[in-house]
Amino acid sequence: MPRSPSRKTSRKPAGRPASRPSSKRPRKRKPPQKHPPKKKNRFLRTLLWLSVAVVLVAVGYFYGVREGASPLQSVAEHTTKQRSAHPAQKSRHRASADAPARQDDLLWYGQREDALSDSMPDISWYEPGRQTRTPPEPVAKKSQQQKPKPTTLSPLPKGGKPRLVIIIDDVSHPGQLKAIRALPYRITPSIFPPSELSRNTPKLAAGLRHYMVHLPLESGSAAMNRMKGMLFVRSGRKVIQARVDEIRRLFPKARYVNNHTGSVYTADYRAMKRLYRALKKAGFVFVDSRTTAKTTLRKIARESGDRYIARDVFIDNVQEVPAIKKQLRQAVRIAKKRGYAIAIGHPHKATMQALRQAKGILKGVQTVYIDELFR
Repeated sequence: MPRSPSRKTSRKPAGRPASRPSSKRPRKRKPPQKHPPKKKNRFLRTLLWLSVAVVLVAVGYFYGVREGASPLQSVAEHTTKQRSAHPAQKSRHRASADAPARQDDLLWYGQREDALSDSMPDISWYEPGRQTRTPPEPVAKKSQQQKPKPTTLSPLPKGGKPRLVIIIDDVSHPGQLKAIRALPYRITPSIFPPSELSRNTPKLAAGLRHYMVHLPLESGSAAMNRMKGMLFVRSGRKVIQARVDEIRRLFPKARYVNNHTGSVYTADYRAMKRLYRALKKAGFVFVDSRTTAKTTLRKIARESGDRYIARDVFIDNVQEVPAIKKQLRQAVRIAKKRGYAIAIGHPHKATMQALRQAKGILKGVQTVYIDELFR
């Protein structure tokens, strides 16, 4: 008998339970990223930025010390200058009874150096630093050479009091000269050459026997350096000679000249040597107002065989009567110790008032004109 085809029966593997259909959908898995993000470490990042800041500050301080001032400080000062205008441009100074307001504003610039120089040491024994050598100038012929007499101190009479010279700078107005001449003392006015302040200053000196010329020289103030007739360090010999010849023509009787501002100019050895020689040849004696401790005039005077003449005290850097009287007492002390002293002031209302009230202060000295002290 033929065999009947056998039915194929599905066999399940033993030990595996039958799977039941689940009602939940399977979760979709995200594909793995090629560059997984690194974990952020805020502490390390903060530490890194702090390190960079410390390095930058250290580098800035190092270069600032080499240049003489911190760059951060320079930037702060520059910003402050931009934000705040010059005090003289912000507000008008109250005009004195002897001069217009515009004059007071301009002269205020020139006295900034005077105020800074009040705390300078006494440089009667001051030796300037190392100076650069200058090429020798061509020697003139013997027929053209002039040998002005060296300035010497006038002898003090027997039993005479110590002598005090009081110079009033910045004179350019007839009212100022009138107030000076009304004082009961011998005061030497130092008169500006013609400038924006007054074009008729030579007329002020026409009737005077004792006076000086107040010569504007380059300073650290850009506003003051715009004054007419200012001599700069870069000025050549021809410019200097023309200026000296002009002053001699305008003030034929003048013998003494002192500097108005000039902190930059008098500190420059080469420029000051040119001016000193030109003034000496024209018969002028230079009186150092000492607007900077770096002045080279003492060295130049010694090299020229001349006496170094310089001011001892500024009396009115602080324009208050008690402060001015205090400075006058200081000038009197120097005069009694050395035999003479030179004080410089300005034609302010407070200065004139203090001098009118200074009879008791000046009783121990004799006030003289500068050309009476030296000869």
